Amino acid sequence: MSSELAPTTVDDRIGMLDSIRGIAVLGILMMNITGFGLPYAYDNPLVWGLESSADLTVWRIMTLLFEGTMRGLFTLLFGASALLFLSRHAARTADLRPADLYFRRTLWLMVFGLINGYVLLWSGDVLLYYGVAGLFLFVFRNLAPRQLLLLAAALMTLQTMITVSEWNDYREVQSLAAAASARQAAGLPLTDGDQEALDALEVVQNELRPARENLEASVANVRASYLSAFAVLSSDTWYMQSEFFFRHGLVECLGMMLLGMALLKSGVLSGRSPTRVYGAMMVVGYAIGLTINTIELRQIEAGQFSPDTMLRTFITYDLGRIPMTLGHLGAIALLCRAQWFSGASRVLASVGQLALTNYLTQSLFCLFIFTGAGLAWYGQLARHELYYVVLAIWVVQLAWSPIWVRHFRYGPAEWIWRSLTYCQWQPFRRGSTAARATASA
Repeated sequence: MSSELAPTTVDDRIGMLDSIRGIAVLGILMMNITGFGLPYAYDNPLVWGLESSADLTVWRIMTLLFEGTMRGLFTLLFGASALLFLSRHAARTADLRPADLYFRRTLWLMVFGLINGYVLLWSGDVLLYYGVAGLFLFVFRNLAPRQLLLLAAALMTLQTMITVSEWNDYREVQSLAAAASARQAAGLPLTDGDQEALDALEVVQNELRPARENLEASVANVRASYLSAFAVLSSDTWYMQSEFFFRHGLVECLGMMLLGMALLKSGVLSGRSPTRVYGAMMVVGYAIGLTINTIELRQIEAGQFSPDTMLRTFITYDLGRIPMTLGHLGAIALLCRAQWFSGASRVLASVGQLALTNYLTQSLFCLFIFTGAGLAWYGQLARHELYYVVLAIWVVQLAWSPIWVRHFRYGPAEWIWRSLTYCQWQPFRRGSTAARATASA
């Protein structure tokens, strides 16, 4: 057993994993772009950026086909990559060094998440989420696929139960606020708790449909300068990386990561499963996911994007999102097996090898495009126009990634991450005399 511990070699890479990771990192920008470019309009297109039927069509397509699924793929792959990292290092030594490297690697990922959130001003960062949730994965590394699947299912069920609990809390507050409003209308004094109920209901409704004057103030501040943008967006980052993470993000990440570990151990993510397995994942996943997503979409539009309707559809959110994610996974796996897709698969794999760099670069591009640090286009584009920005960034990343991996072993961010993990500078250029290595995530 070799005692040398080093990053993944070229021969150790799993091509399908890299291709899926490439699609996921490109696809996640499709969803994130609304948060980058519009004020608080991610879930509700009526809030900002709805200027034509094209904008509503874009919202429908994203809601029906992609909402939560690219994040889902990204999270699955993180769980699989964590397991690969641990198992490959454990195969080389029987001491505690693999654990030491794993936790150091995971803690440094959290630092990247803080930089993405508070320097690049992306409040929707997932790297901190993955770092915190990843600390727990070490405990489950030796479980069998069936046990991992059961744990993943339990956590996903827990996430739905949390959402149901929040819906019940909202309905209770809504009922108390309605009674308080009735007393006010009748000229009666408010009783204990009435004002609190009215205030709580207003907070929830403002989160889903903020007042126009507040939105305009946010837009003006984000566009004014980097510092004024920081004042607005850093508070959003704090909320997402604290309260929202512990209320929803941690359970969601752990569930999907454990599912990713199970799929890797069972051969699904390594490409070893029969074609019929991927076909079944695609057909069943899309049948369930599209059905639930269509029902939710129709309910939201019929309810005119009211807070009641949107909060109610959150209950079935994971019931549609998770099957759609698995459907996409099955479809991508089938594409990767098709000979005619081999060229595109190699390009996507190069994007996936630079996933951390490409993910952070997306934030950097959008910082320059939308905030006062650059072009200050925040709140200036219609919803559908944001996807011109997405296409431009895709073209850049699809073009530069294959060129980069031909000359360098790692992306810039991957190289820094691995150097910090192993506490020594890793060889960077492919022409160096060190053992050949490429980025793994």
